[in-house]
Amino acid sequence: MRHAILGSAFILAAMAGAGAQSVPGGPSGNAGVWEELNVPNLAAGDHIESVVNDPVNPGHFYIAAGNNDGRAIKWWRTTDFGDTWTARNTTTMHGNPWGFSIDPNPNRNPATSPAIYSPAGYGDTGAWKSTDGAMTWTRLAGADAAFGPYNPFGSLLTDLYHVCVLPDDPPNHVLASYHYYFKNNSEGGFGETWDGGATWVIHPPMGGHGTSHYVIPISATTWCVIAQDNNGLNGIWRTATAGRVGGTAGAKFRDGTISASAWSKVSPLEHMHGSFSAHQAQNGAWYIASYTSIAKSTDAGATWQVLASGNWPGTGAGVRASNIITTADYVYTNFQPGPPQHCRALLTSDTTWDRTFAGTTTSTGGNPYGTSVSYASSIGKYVILMGSETTMWRFIEGTASAPPTTPPTTPPTTPPITPPITTPPAAAATDGGGGNGRCGCGTAGFPGGASLPLLMAAGLALLALLKRPS
Repeated sequence: MRHAILGSAFILAAMAGAGAQSVPGGPSGNAGVWEELNVPNLAAGDHIESVVNDPVNPGHFYIAAGNNDGRAIKWWRTTDFGDTWTARNTTTMHGNPWGFSIDPNPNRNPATSPAIYSPAGYGDTGAWKSTDGAMTWTRLAGADAAFGPYNPFGSLLTDLYHVCVLPDDPPNHVLASYHYYFKNNSEGGFGETWDGGATWVIHPPMGGHGTSHYVIPISATTWCVIAQDNNGLNGIWRTATAGRVGGTAGAKFRDGTISASAWSKVSPLEHMHGSFSAHQAQNGAWYIASYTSIAKSTDAGATWQVLASGNWPGTGAGVRASNIITTADYVYTNFQPGPPQHCRALLTSDTTWDRTFAGTTTSTGGNPYGTSVSYASSIGKYVILMGSETTMWRFIEGTASAPPTTPPTTPPTTPPITPPITTPPAAAATDGGGGNGRCGCGTAGFPGGASLPLLMAAGLALLALLKRPS
């Protein structure tokens, strides 16, 4: 999401060392290493798909854990950079909160709770909204009404994937992606609301853009969407006119006509199954992690420059990166194969990636899931939080940095490059890559060779029967 993290300009130089720290408001812990965090009642199978930071309360992070088995979605918040966690809601929603998002408004009153939007895949489905920091949730009937005619398995089985707050009028302007496909179609479209979820308009499938998209919110009217990995056939699609033709910029193109022709494919890069995040650096560049490459855009998503691709040295698998964030000096990503692993590059040299700066975080777990970052002014350092299967991790940068700044509206441009990976050699990964055995959205390992549409139809139909009043 847009990098709009706030922090005090005052840096405590005495706390800039890499040793253990204990300061009011957090974070406590050791800098320069990944440390496991204690999240109460985080159980086996609780997958943390997304992690978000409150832009006006730097120490506040929100996480949600669910699964494709329809279990209750659990929501937690930390107010001290992960030192302690408090359960916010553990009963209202069921399923998988793949791509949830928070109000990115950097000018919101810090004393007010943020609005949060979430899907509930393989469970309750629908678009959900909280206005009190994940304590209570409301299913948005307007989303069901708009998507109803396009839902292939029932008018109320609104199968969403990422519900993304756009930057121009937060938290009211939202773009939501569909998980699989619209009725009588092989692909899904998108839903857009300007009034906080009360009413929605539908953007039809473009044709060839795939399924299970995450939104990269470049601006109010420039959107990129990245499809789930499909051998590069679907990739990243972009519109600079809010998915419309014939409108005017002054009206944010809402006076135009929604049209698939307003979109074009700009890259073959696709995200890994399950979790994904894009991040805007302070210099305005957007960074993404994908199944085959790490890339950035310096022209508002019109082109994507590959920074690393191919196989990591010492492994038999490609980059397979899932989440990415930036600090003042570095860009970080996490990747498979095997247990969650990490690499980073200097922003000034982002084609050379270091996989040895920190060890593997855990001996078990699949995709490194949600990742987010904030700046702790109390110690003058950036703090990264990462979720995986059934646990949370934290990394405190070892050196002090100046507080973040807001990215410029127009980032600088650089010529496109496509270099190979240049990293120090590392030990071979444990699973050798190649499989999606821990797919975050449940699209691998179907029993008996059953097809995805048939299994999904059966599952959703059963869910509808179970929810029918007796």
